[in-house]
Amino acid sequence: MRQYDWDQALGEEGLLALTEEAVAARRRGRAPLRRLAALAACAGLVLGLMNYQALAAGAERVFRYFFGVGAAEQEESLLIQGESLSAENRETLFLIEGAYQRDGLLTLPLDVLSRSEAPGQVWDRQKFRISVYGAGGEELTHVMRTSEGEVVELAGVAGVGRIDRLDPLENSLSWLKQAYLPQGYASAASRVFVMNAPQGETGPYTFQVEAYSVSGGWGEVLWSGTLELDTPQAVDVTQASREIGVGTVTALVGADGQSVAFYGELNPRHTGDGDRLVQLTVPQVWFVDEAGNRYEGYMRRYAASEEYLPELRLAGEPEGRIAAIEVTGVEYNIFHGDGEGQSHPVYDSLSWVIELPG
Repeated sequence: MRQYDWDQALGEEGLLALTEEAVAARRRGRAPLRRLAALAACAGLVLGLMNYQALAAGAERVFRYFFGVGAAEQEESLLIQGESLSAENRETLFLIEGAYQRDGLLTLPLDVLSRSEAPGQVWDRQKFRISVYGAGGEELTHVMRTSEGEVVELAGVAGVGRIDRLDPLENSLSWLKQAYLPQGYASAASRVFVMNAPQGETGPYTFQVEAYSVSGGWGEVLWSGTLELDTPQAVDVTQASREIGVGTVTALVGADGQSVAFYGELNPRHTGDGDRLVQLTVPQVWFVDEAGNRYEGYMRRYAASEEYLPELRLAGEPEGRIAAIEVTGVEYNIFHGDGEGQSHPVYDSLSWVIELPG
């Protein structure tokens, strides 16, 4: 495994783009160019996300929906967290949901919510660091996947394993805002960490979350626990596909109609050799009940893995059974193998309605 000095390779601005902008909440509709560039950097340079190149004849990929994670191929090496983990310490709530392991890599999402407003400057206990340990007590190493698919250790990167800032929850368009702002939480942050799993290990893993204080530095443990992984159980779904522009988008709607995951594939007739889809974004989804009431869906988090794509949920309970889901637009993030960089085809005003069984 190669090591890089990413502070020198990317510089301060590049690191901020990868660690901050790439996981920030997306605005409705088309994102500003700076946000798109950061997302593309995160997807292509760091995590080498969704590689949906033209498939060989007869080779068919079957995707399933795993709640809390999204759409994925169910492979032998795939293990997924079962029950969500959470703990509240003072005014701070910690959440781990949708962790998974495949091909020797453990991906662990961490959400932090606080009942205090996001400060103008970072006060005590507004920075957090997570450490994860294998069965033998060794700490797992943070890594990233390059656009070529190579896994490299994050040597010398400031902020690895850390959440350094909480932002106002009311400014977010994520599911966290809809679920936790009514409960009195005022600020939040979400990060997804990728680590090398010890050879042959499949968990359980222990973890601890520390807080930083100006007087004592790191070391105050606010939460510790055990993360268990198991063979994933797919969600029963209603599946619908639609050819949209340069590719095909498939929606996997949960049995209760209140959540949906998406994945995409490029159409070789409309793309060049070596082109690959590294991110599919679905900016807005509406859940429609039997009476025609429409409820906006919210993305759980950015898919920050090798194969997983957007999952959107309905926050709160609808007045009646969800009878349809309406998709208003999609955006592809495509890396081109001919050296032309990347493109972001956007298709909006779709009015794609997915009827659900009664």
